[in-house]
Amino acid sequence: MENSNLEKFCSEYFGGIVKPKHLSEFSQKTPQGNVISGYLSRKPNRFLGSIVITHLVKSDGSEADVEQFVQGFPKINYWDSRHQLKSEGKVRYFCNEKLDGTCLAIFPLKDENGNVIELVPKTRGKAVADDHILEMYSLIDKKAILDYFDGYSKDTTDVLFFELYGTLNRHEIAHMDTYIDIKLIGVYVDGKFLNDNEILSLPYDIVGLSVKSLFSIIKYEDESEFRIGWTIMEPRFEPYKFEITDTFPTLYDAIQEIKLMLQRINDEYYRFNKRSLIEGVVINGVHLNGTQMYLKIKPDNIVKAFKDPKGISRRFILKEVRKYFDEYGSEVRELYGEDENHYLEYVMRNLEEEFPNELVNMPKTKKRIKKVFMDVWDSKIPSVSLQNIAEKLIKEYPDEEIPKLMAIFASEYPSKKKDSRHVYTILTNIEKRM
Repeated sequence: MENSNLEKFCSEYFGGIVKPKHLSEFSQKTPQGNVISGYLSRKPNRFLGSIVITHLVKSDGSEADVEQFVQGFPKINYWDSRHQLKSEGKVRYFCNEKLDGTCLAIFPLKDENGNVIELVPKTRGKAVADDHILEMYSLIDKKAILDYFDGYSKDTTDVLFFELYGTLNRHEIAHMDTYIDIKLIGVYVDGKFLNDNEILSLPYDIVGLSVKSLFSIIKYEDESEFRIGWTIMEPRFEPYKFEITDTFPTLYDAIQEIKLMLQRINDEYYRFNKRSLIEGVVINGVHLNGTQMYLKIKPDNIVKAFKDPKGISRRFILKEVRKYFDEYGSEVRELYGEDENHYLEYVMRNLEEEFPNELVNMPKTKKRIKKVFMDVWDSKIPSVSLQNIAEKLIKEYPDEEIPKLMAIFASEYPSKKKDSRHVYTILTNIEKRM
């Protein structure tokens, strides 16, 4: 596509803060067999993961040029010099539990006439969620989502954002009481994200899917200090509830107190369970400049786990590698065969959002990424002994010599490279018996 068209998209849909260089082309098939093509923003700001669909090939083979913008879920920031919440006047912010799963957006796909033809799940890095994410999503009760979009007009730009979480989609925090489920974490309507009060005005069934709020931070118009209170309690947090009597002179001080409260909850839970209960909380609030903003607050034990004085920690890299498998899980083998550095470039690009380039590009960092990637990939391959792998190779390629079999092994099982010597020995022993 001509650069002038990309410039138009950047101006019209991305407010000029996303440039053509931040847009990557995509072409993907939806669950119902429609093929959508267009551009996805990889700029880590409020348009992260947003797409512009420019071409549609329907499942019946008909095709047309279209132009549909789909908002992605914005990057969630920590409090810092550039990301601060409004604290003047009346303030009420809800601190919603930050679930540890996969951010999943549901958007209505429209044809060239503006008619909705399908509800499509997407993730941040892809216009259509990967097959393994779709498989988990298929297990979810979607009635409230279908009802929400039923009968919507051609002009709707609504997008619903959920966290897909549970033991089936485990990341850093183990949600042991949930096999697989979704919680509503954001709603985009008519060009803006709804605040928590606006979300409460949506249909009851959708509101019922909302992630739970644990605390609120409140300051009334005639007050100078901020107060923290407990809000809706999840049963699993009830044993860790404690009285909060202090007030705080600034919003920043109140947020620091919430960090301590989260740490206290995790410390108490760890005593009996040897793991953390909560990753953190997210505030759907108002930036100092008046725009909507998501702010995350995490306890120190979670933040420090990702720090390494000698470089980027394995746990931080693991988090980014898991995101890669979220985005490309069903395509990993194919992508690795086409480009062994595809995953490396993805992880490094994400790390550059959090760390200096010189740290990300250190040989030590690249080596650690490769090791973590292979470990995760190996863990996702169904358990099978090296003996069985060797026997399978000989059965499927009876006329090949051992060097050729080893080349096939390296191609089909790259995550088991460390076991090559053992496989060679097994193949040699089998050959001696034949």
